[in-house]
Amino acid sequence: MTMTATPTWRPFHDEPLFTDDLLRDVDDIPDAVRAAIIAYLEQVAHVRRAPLHTTTAFNALHFGFDLQARGYQAAVLDPELFVRLTTDAATLPALPVGTFVRIERGQQSLWAEVVARFGAADGVHPDGWVPARLSGAPAVLDDTGCRSERVIVDPEAFGAPLTPRERAELHRLRQRGVLLDERGHLTGQVCYPGPRLAGLDDIALYAHHLLTAGRPLLVGGPLGGLLIDPHDDDTLAVALQTALHTIDKLLDAAPHLRRWGGYAAPVDRYHHRREDPGLLGGEDLDDLVHTIARSGTGPRFTGVWPWLAGRVDEVFATDPEDVDVDPFELTAAAEAVVHANLAVADHATAAVDGLQPNGVHLRVDDLWQVGGVWLAQPSPVPTDLSDVDPLRPLGLGYHQSQPPSQSTDDGTGATDPAEIQQPTDDTEGITGTCTDQRETGPDPDMIDPEPDDTETEGPAGDEVVVEHLDDNIAVYTVALRPIHLDNDTLPVPDRIAAMLADGALVIELHHDGDDLSDDERIHTVEHGDGALTGVAWPLSFYPGIKVMVSLARSARRLAATTTLLERPLPYGDEFRWDADHRLLATALGIDLDPDPAPEETDGTKPDADDEPAPPTVPAKYQGIDPLRRLILAAFRRHGTEGTFGSRRLTGKQLLGVMFGADFDNPPLMWQVIYTCERLVDAGKLTREPNPGRPGKPGSGGPDTFVWWPSQSARQHADYAAAQQRHAALRERTREHWVPPNCRALPSGYRASDQAKENYARHVRRVWGQHADTRLPDGFTFVKGHRRGSDPGPLWLPLT
Repeated sequence: MTMTATPTWRPFHDEPLFTDDLLRDVDDIPDAVRAAIIAYLEQVAHVRRAPLHTTTAFNALHFGFDLQARGYQAAVLDPELFVRLTTDAATLPALPVGTFVRIERGQQSLWAEVVARFGAADGVHPDGWVPARLSGAPAVLDDTGCRSERVIVDPEAFGAPLTPRERAELHRLRQRGVLLDERGHLTGQVCYPGPRLAGLDDIALYAHHLLTAGRPLLVGGPLGGLLIDPHDDDTLAVALQTALHTIDKLLDAAPHLRRWGGYAAPVDRYHHRREDPGLLGGEDLDDLVHTIARSGTGPRFTGVWPWLAGRVDEVFATDPEDVDVDPFELTAAAEAVVHANLAVADHATAAVDGLQPNGVHLRVDDLWQVGGVWLAQPSPVPTDLSDVDPLRPLGLGYHQSQPPSQSTDDGTGATDPAEIQQPTDDTEGITGTCTDQRETGPDPDMIDPEPDDTETEGPAGDEVVVEHLDDNIAVYTVALRPIHLDNDTLPVPDRIAAMLADGALVIELHHDGDDLSDDERIHTVEHGDGALTGVAWPLSFYPGIKVMVSLARSARRLAATTTLLERPLPYGDEFRWDADHRLLATALGIDLDPDPAPEETDGTKPDADDEPAPPTVPAKYQGIDPLRRLILAAFRRHGTEGTFGSRRLTGKQLLGVMFGADFDNPPLMWQVIYTCERLVDAGKLTREPNPGRPGKPGSGGPDTFVWWPSQSARQHADYAAAQQRHAALRERTREHWVPPNCRALPSGYRASDQAKENYARHVRRVWGQHADTRLPDGFTFVKGHRRGSDPGPLWLPLT
């Protein structure tokens, strides 16, 4: 891209680019405006050394990044409003990407902008090996509410190059290594008010920062000037989230940028690195890809940052003369990490049917920890997993390393680190240079193997199949015989019967396609002689019908569901549910062929005995598969009704409707929530976070899962919700409005008394009576006005 190909927008010289257009959907922005914004963001990305994040792109548009000055104007922003960092502080505050910081040492001060942030957990190896438990782990804080992070700041964000004084101060800070490390990064313990805030991504965390500690910067800028009432908390939050979403989509549409997570990197700089023969150039990127994607005997997790840093340290230790500049110095590290992930992403997305030529399935598992963690595992892999976009992180490493009995997630997202029992396998203390490090502890699936799905229990011919059994939950399928329907009984396998609570139990039937009344749906039953008695089976049940039953240990409520077929069985239109054909045919007096072909019976999935054995993949990668049908049935029956036929439940509500409102089992809660997450990955559910109100940590609730009757219903709902948000904003926004702004004065001009008075009035309105009302030197003030009515420089008559 040629920088002179498009006009250069200059903040404080031209009218703001941050207008009410950014509070619309991307497709609703006029073509000329959209093209101008995208061109400007591409120019900013080329001028800066660090990749452009959605939040730093917001800053560029909102606070005015001057391409010619190569930075922001600190005088207009007021550094007193930046996050203050001191060299004597033992820990760092939460610093999402986009935060302006003021690093102070005595009387010296250095201003910077956070441009990247990664997890910096211990226990990783220089060859890139990462313990599985770290990949996708939730925000686990230590006893002081902190965790280890690496925060990359840009000290040139307020003008490049640095002045001699600024360079000297930066050098002293790096030498001391108290706040900045030798590469100029903020590293150490970062403290949060709670795990929920720590679990937010950078966009959400930066929005929280701007709505709380950074609020004066937000309301004093263009966004506050666009709102009729900038002090309306809810409107300000919606406007900010809408603007961030729109800017994120504009970065997606930029033809000269490539996205990785929230970051956008110039395409030509990435290609230049690929062609560079030097350190962390094309050859090193190829070595990284080979290391990450190599075959092994089991899943392996590789981190991008430790591999790159290990490579740089190795070269510095062996051939320091060959290196002119540390490619991990200052903001260059952020670009190196993004480029490395793009190289691996290109390799992963080029796979055929999800598999590399060596038979390895490659996917990203964590975007944040140690600069990105990639998972390579030999085939076979579950179909649900291979169908998911390989660039969508699923956090499988953490989930596979946490046995259900050790999970402490209560469904609210809050995790008590003191109660998490981390695995202590031999790979925690890795030594040497082994290239195939992986966790070699006992396989949970071998410790407590799941039962053979073809196992038959109970009286001969009862066709009771145990689908899943562990310490917390059991799921089995039974084909009902005529005696069960006549005697109102439900068989229970002996080894599952021990999990039942004493006394009366409740069974709820989920029978899609038949509108059951409450007395047909809810049944109070007693347990005895290998069966539950008292189930008054609905009249639509027939011999051979298959019922899947789920029960939790000591729970007083059981769930049972049938499977509605796409078309009826060949025996009549009333036979619409999956069934054992032999039992049904016998009851109807019909002779079946000894081995009927599945296609000639009901056109449904062949029986398990007729199928080839499925890949031996641990169920931990998919949640509890048999629970999926029961969960979807619970949503349809009990979910809170929403727009377009949707149904909503939290994990705790779902556990309650399946096993009883008074039932409490945190490990099972985790299993249900994790299974819901896999349904989200498969597109069967969506998830809506409940973050609570800004400035009130812990005020939010658990995530809500949403079931949709069809894909078109979900799309209509998304469109309607977006239209409602935009309509609500339009009623509270000044349309076609240029917000109040400062303008840089040409040499020889000065602001008029009227401009100074207008600025003071504006500052008191947005920041309060005690704000500094002095207009910065070299600027005048232009009041808000309708677009097109600006007198324009000739030169602003009132200056």
